[in-house]
Amino acid sequence: MTPTNPYGHVNEDLSAVANEAHRKRRRRYLMSILIITGFVVGIILLLSLTAGSFRTPRFRVRSATFGTFNVVNSTSPSFEISMMTEVGIRNRNFRRFRYRSTTVDFYYRERKVGEGIVWNDRVKGRDARKFIVPVILSSNVTSSSELQNDLNSGVLPLRSRSRLTGKFKILIFFRKYKHVNMDCSMDLVIANRELRNISCR
Repeated sequence: MTPTNPYGHVNEDLSAVANEAHRKRRRRYLMSILIITGFVVGIILLLSLTAGSFRTPRFRVRSATFGTFNVVNSTSPSFEISMMTEVGIRNRNFRRFRYRSTTVDFYYRERKVGEGIVWNDRVKGRDARKFIVPVILSSNVTSSSELQNDLNSGVLPLRSRSRLTGKFKILIFFRKYKHVNMDCSMDLVIANRELRNISCR
């Protein structure tokens, strides 16, 4: 007569308990993966819906003071003017805006007469940054007839143009890039040595 194991049913019960515990752990593992995946997908969807809502910062000439101011109104009119230009960047977003260095070009009647450099920096959220850009305006490439007429009127029409590239940081891995164009027209009043009628678009 073959002997029987009186503890066989105990081993079977332990095996069933172990298998059930293993299934529960696997279910918890799968649920954790699904929850994390859903969370990541939700963040990506949220960013895709909100990243495009960043408002373009404003970049413009605000005012200027002058140092050297040589204006010759004769048969060979010319000007050589040192201008300390106040430039402003206004960030209308809640995120910090970090921008690269760029050049601001100044034109007299569509002819370039000077330039200044804006160095890379940052603007806090909902804040504005003002700084001085030194510029030398020189008339060596302008038409003498047009220049003579403008000097006689006492007003030099100027224009500033630039393109500022920057980015907003979203969480850790995401970036939103913005390109900010400057296009400002202004009048340099010779008698008062000041900029007037500054208009930017």
